[in-house]
Amino acid sequence: MSLLPRGLRRHVVRALMHGVWGRLSHAKVYGLKDLPAGPCLFICNHLSNADGFTLYRALRPRNVVFLAGVKLHGTVMTRLAAETMDTIDITPNSPDIEALRRCVELLKGGQSVLIFPEGGRSRSAGLLQAKKGVGLIAKRAGVPIVPVALTGTEKLMPINDSDMGGERLYHADVTVTFGPAFRMEDLEPEVSGSADARQALVDAMMRRVAALLPPAYQGVYAGGPDPVGPVTPSSAAPPSAS
Repeated sequence: MSLLPRGLRRHVVRALMHGVWGRLSHAKVYGLKDLPAGPCLFICNHLSNADGFTLYRALRPRNVVFLAGVKLHGTVMTRLAAETMDTIDITPNSPDIEALRRCVELLKGGQSVLIFPEGGRSRSAGLLQAKKGVGLIAKRAGVPIVPVALTGTEKLMPINDSDMGGERLYHADVTVTFGPAFRMEDLEPEVSGSADARQALVDAMMRRVAALLPPAYQGVYAGGPDPVGPVTPSSAAPPSAS
């Protein structure tokens, strides 16, 4: 497969993955009808290497660029899977200025970008504290920010820390919930007077993700203020299979 031309390889792998996800990922998607029409910065919790393609399917036909860790190129299987989506590579836990600059450039140019602000997959399924880089991107791009909540992908493709390329897919119920869009200026009352303004800003952003998640998934953001409120059937798009 890796010997095929990139365009053909991408088409074939994407078709195969759609077939597998269609059989194993029993997914419901909420909130799509309320998404802004223009470019958005999507921020989502991160549970599994299945997250990217799950979100790609949920968002289609909308084209979104994913910020993805360079380690996905470390195995044949993860590299092929990552190629099915448009991505910007980033080195986790480092000040990857070029990747951040590219995100801002795309957003200002009219493209949507999706980021996992935690910087890595959660081993407990609970939210980890977000990295500060997402706040910089959001402030410089000036586009609406959409919180996204995933559940169930940690069962669809469980983490295998000893062999990432050997991770397997299983039947799982998955939900993707898109919350109400907000802008950076909406967060000012929450971060005013904070000792670490940059961290307070990203924490305020992530509380909007946490508000869409069940308590068991809220992690370090559990018990905080609920600035959004849950997405209810009256404000969510009807569930749709992905």
